Amino acid sequence: MYKKILVPLDGSELAKLALDQAEKLAKTFDAEIILFQVVPFMPIYGSPELVTPLIVDEKQKEAAEKYLANLTEELKQRGHKAAAMVRTGQQVAVEIIDFAKESGADLIIMCTHGRSGITRWVLGSIAHKVLTRAETPILLVRSKG
Repeated sequence: MYKKILVPLDGSELAKLALDQAEKLAKTFDAEIILFQVVPFMPIYGSPELVTPLIVDEKQKEAAEKYLANLTEELKQRGHKAAAMVRTGQQVAVEIIDFAKESGADLIIMCTHGRSGITRWVLGSIAHKVLTRAETPILLVRSKG
């Protein structure tokens, strides 16, 4: 049923909670786990007449690549097929959705803080944006906190 399971991560322990579910489903369906992280662009502030250019924090990108490489290796040592990808972009949810399509992912598994009401409105929710916009099926793992 599932051949490729996409797990978007942001480096937090909360996001890693989704890996437990991904491993269980990957084992059941002999699926590949694809770990994915988006490193956001950083604006450069300067002269007001210039359009604000965007740059990538290379140290943050390298840290993300190392983080995912370590997790990928751990998954492989536990007998899973695993791969990792780091991308840069302004809109994390859009990057997740686009990569899910491009990679042929059958399922996206991600964790949510479980916020609602004004907190979600103020802070936004990447999980909610992915849930409402993606064509790929999604499994949300709710945090216990």
